[in-house]
Amino acid sequence: MKKSIMIGLGLALLSTSAYATKSRLSALGQNEDRGSHYIDDTRSVFRNAAHVNTMNNYVVTEWGNNTGAAGTTENAEGGFFRSSGAFAYGLYYGSDLDDQNAIRSNAAASTNNYGGSSIAMGSSSLMARTNEIGLFFGGDMGVQWGAHLQYSKAKNEGSTLNDKEADQSGLALGGGIIMGDLELYANLKLSDDSENFANASTTGAKWEGGGVNIGASYGWGDWTFFAEYDKISAEFTAGSGVAKNETERTSLEIGAGNTHEVSSTARVYYNVSYKSVEGEDKDGTTAANNRKQKDTNLPFTVGFEADANSWLTVRGAISANVLISDTEVTTSGATGRTFKETDVDSQSVTAGATLNFGKLKIDGVIGSGESGNSSNDDLALDNLFTEVAVHYWF
Repeated sequence: MKKSIMIGLGLALLSTSAYATKSRLSALGQNEDRGSHYIDDTRSVFRNAAHVNTMNNYVVTEWGNNTGAAGTTENAEGGFFRSSGAFAYGLYYGSDLDDQNAIRSNAAASTNNYGGSSIAMGSSSLMARTNEIGLFFGGDMGVQWGAHLQYSKAKNEGSTLNDKEADQSGLALGGGIIMGDLELYANLKLSDDSENFANASTTGAKWEGGGVNIGASYGWGDWTFFAEYDKISAEFTAGSGVAKNETERTSLEIGAGNTHEVSSTARVYYNVSYKSVEGEDKDGTTAANNRKQKDTNLPFTVGFEADANSWLTVRGAISANVLISDTEVTTSGATGRTFKETDVDSQSVTAGATLNFGKLKIDGVIGSGESGNSSNDDLALDNLFTEVAVHYWF
């Protein structure tokens, strides 16, 4: 039986700190947005909404700056999940899944994670995606199922202090099932739109985005085998009659993960996967700015988690690409060329901890708080925890 089912049976006891937040996954070298492919965690509901049936009866707050750029400052978010008979439900506010705000605002045109580009994508006059509200609902009728609806909407009607009109809206729908050891899920970004309207201070720019995330996993003993396809795309038009700029990123990941219970208070995790990410940016006005990038990697991660005592759990991980670590970039125009990097330094070391106070738990990453290379080799007590989250189980 898949471990997430056993986890659901033990939630009422709250005798373990294994159920945590984005900081836990970051410290274990896992995806902190949609959750791990094989480590059960509260973030699993964002990958497969059917996990709402086993991850419930808690409230969580993720600390951060709600205007922080993706990948730098953590986003402020939080919500609650509850069970009711054979059903479970949840409300979550502020999630920044599939965030393209950095590109939309033209703040990361040269260093974005959609293939990289020198193209001037987006505009600072476009409204960022905000006011995110997510609703979850699921049930267990022999087969666990769940659905996730996410909506955002904001509008600026202009004023004498800020003479512009703009609006933003987004809609996403996800669903999944768990049938014993098999999981299937799909998450659709139906719309991610932003527009400002031509007046004295704007040019009528428009942003239209969308995406899809689908995958499956199968548990076999201590192993979980998984595969996932993900795509995010957007079109940007700087104004009426202006050619569209386009950006697109697609990724494919196939791998396996293992959870080894060393004892009742210690666990070791390791996973390996083949991952291919392709990004392309097209400048509708200047073809010479077009750019493609393909990253092919074979990351291997080893992590551990141990209950030091009743009030402290510590964890850490090391991750690096093995055998395969390639980046290929193609640029266009008269000076266009293709260049390739192999065996790029990919080593990453992370650490974190959970402070347990009965049903109240505080999570954090120790050190820089980034999932990339750690820049600190000391334990700074004046800034001990980053990516802090607080959750209470009831």
